[in-house]
Amino acid sequence: MADASKPSKKKKKKKKSGGPKADTTPKNTVPFEIDPKGIEQSLAKLKDQIVYWAKKGRYTKVRFKFRGKQVLPDMPLAAVAAAQGVTFWWAGLLRTLVFSLAGGTVLNVELVNDSEKKVASGKEQLLAGELDKAISIFKEARQMDIDSPNVHLNLGVALKLKGELLAARASLEKAQKLDPRGPIGAEAERVLAGIPKPQVPQVPGAAAE
Repeated sequence: MADASKPSKKKKKKKKSGGPKADTTPKNTVPFEIDPKGIEQSLAKLKDQIVYWAKKGRYTKVRFKFRGKQVLPDMPLAAVAAAQGVTFWWAGLLRTLVFSLAGGTVLNVELVNDSEKKVASGKEQLLAGELDKAISIFKEARQMDIDSPNVHLNLGVALKLKGELLAARASLEKAQKLDPRGPIGAEAERVLAGIPKPQVPQVPGAAAE
């Protein structure tokens, strides 16, 4: 028989919490609030920020989103930055959007580059045996997105095929550093294994007698 003097211990089932949702917002997205009461000033400030990003040289397009949905087609960043005042057509569309909403409007301004399209184009040239063209295209992609491991990997492969082993090693090591645990980093490591390490030149008189 069970001892009635001892209280029975009931295990409480813990509710499984879903935990915080992963942030799916791209890292190259900046939230920007537009005040309907000062929309001209807000748009002018937005353009100033776009000019700042344009000078960085890494991005080629601007994408405007509201609540996760794209509200305007992708626009060349240089064209937006070069617009005079806020009379450019994209500003008119944004102005219409803001007036149709209540309160302040927070837009996600996403910076886009076409580095992956460049990489795909470079691969086509590589398969066609056009090494110089492929290397040139991969270098253009690197200027557009210097933090892309895929860009450095493909540039490294092309440079290796060209026989420029020191430059190839530098690109492949960069790809490995940017993606140390991913498939691109693993592929960079595999290609690196086929490139002999540079030999350190012996200094005269440094050898032991």
